[in-house]
Amino acid sequence: MKTKEEENQWKEYRLSILEQKSKSEDDFEKYITYISSGALGLTVTFIDKISPLKESVYVWIIILGWGLFALTLFLNLFSHYLSSRYNEKTINEIDMDIDYSMLLENIDKRNEKISCLNISSIISLGTGILFVLIFSSLNAYYNG
Repeated sequence: MKTKEEENQWKEYRLSILEQKSKSEDDFEKYITYISSGALGLTVTFIDKISPLKESVYVWIIILGWGLFALTLFLNLFSHYLSSRYNEKTINEIDMDIDYSMLLENIDKRNEKISCLNISSIISLGTGILFVLIFSSLNAYYNG
């Protein structure tokens, strides 16, 4: 059995982990946004300066890449919005003093949805980057 001091230390440790988790999630959303919007801007510049669309081959590939970058931004924005709403729900449930096990179950369900959106963001970003690389490689080969 833990002493009162040990319990307090574990609670402090748990709180510090939750703070790090929150910071990590904030950084994740920020970096996904920076990478996808930066990649979108960079590819538009690439098209304008290096491989104009009228001279490019397989233009549908870059359009698909752009669509995936836009999808990434949308998913990330929606994830951020949903996370904020879920935090409000959790606060309301705490204020209503609902059963602790029910609270944890609700939080887990909400976190699962946010995780799915975040994984979808990663997949759409990675796939968008892959399409841009394929487009760039094909156009470097054909229009080199």
